[in-house]
Amino acid sequence: MRKPLTHRRWFIALAAVLCLATAVVGWSAWTSRPVGVPQAVEFAQATLSERMTSATVLALGEATHGTHEFQTLRLDLLQRTVGAGFTTVALEEDFGCVAAVDAWVQGGSGTVEEALHRFGYAISRTREMAELLSWARNYNVGRNEEQRVRFVGVDVQRPDADKALALNWLATREPEKARTLAKRLSSLTDQTRLGNEVAAEVPAAINELAAAITAADDGTEAASDALHATQVLLQDRTLAANWSGPARDRLMFDNLRWLVDRGARTGRSHTLLFAHDGHVDRAGQATAAGSPTLGLLAAAAYGDSYRVIGTDAHHVRFLSGDRDRREEFSFTVDSAYRGMFAGTSVGYLELADARGPNADVVQSPTLMASAGEQFVGWYAFLPPLHSVQVVPAQAWDAVIYVEDSTPVTMAG
Repeated sequence: MRKPLTHRRWFIALAAVLCLATAVVGWSAWTSRPVGVPQAVEFAQATLSERMTSATVLALGEATHGTHEFQTLRLDLLQRTVGAGFTTVALEEDFGCVAAVDAWVQGGSGTVEEALHRFGYAISRTREMAELLSWARNYNVGRNEEQRVRFVGVDVQRPDADKALALNWLATREPEKARTLAKRLSSLTDQTRLGNEVAAEVPAAINELAAAITAADDGTEAASDALHATQVLLQDRTLAANWSGPARDRLMFDNLRWLVDRGARTGRSHTLLFAHDGHVDRAGQATAAGSPTLGLLAAAAYGDSYRVIGTDAHHVRFLSGDRDRREEFSFTVDSAYRGMFAGTSVGYLELADARGPNADVVQSPTLMASAGEQFVGWYAFLPPLHSVQVVPAQAWDAVIYVEDSTPVTMAG
């Protein structure tokens, strides 16, 4: 009596495998068929429209962290827009860490390699980012404050750097108070932030630190940075207690809004934002981490003054890992809309300009490459783990499409 049941189970299993194979083949056939007609131009020859260069915030996403072409685009975009007033560069990096990096950009001592190692995330410590920082440092020579390029982090999660920023500023005014607060905050570190080792009094000590900085505030941007570092410390406590993708994005938006508001008061009215596609897209579609995203919140707050360039790639190679461990991965995403980018290696298209059949293509769902940190090899074989479905015209104002992407080069 058991043999027929066993055979039936094998038959069901075989049928399931055949159905899955058919579905995969069907999915592959659908995604491998490019649609649209060639319209994009090479980004190197493209002209950004006034609707992009007049934005209060112009965001450039990256479909995959650890990709040479996407990090190189950051310098390309800064060079094109700095003359239009985009002198503030917001990064998906911890606020205090980027403040330490920016000190070098403003003419501080040391080498660019030393500056790179102040970043909180390993994927920022690349030769591509070194070129970005070095260009900005050279650009700043001889320029007044409003014209100088400045980098600011909008992320949290590195309390050591944020503590140092706030306490070091206070130490130049109230050294004894700074020493006392440093002891009370000593249990909060990058290593302990998610554990039970953080003392219960830490939030109260952070509030006292903020009050002390406020009392000594001399109206400088350095004082503003020190005070904001205390708010980032409180944000970190909030995130550590209830971590989620949307919670992190909301905090990053709060930091972006603080930065934009300060810029409006100090003559820095245009900000570039560099982060993963999943954080910056206007519709909150390019992420599997949940909504609301930074981009969705920014679009609601700033409307058409928030513009976004999404990035995508066909054949993808990139570095990923966990903290300092880096490994190369690769996969291919046959996005249907790649027909619009035919003939380009790094193509650029502003979607409001899509014409003919392309006007329909940008209003239709398509798959886009997407990968972040802590990628593992088997993700490359499961499309839902390395791609997202997006309606381009809803998510982006423009798209840069790379035919063959390559990994970043890690700095020494």
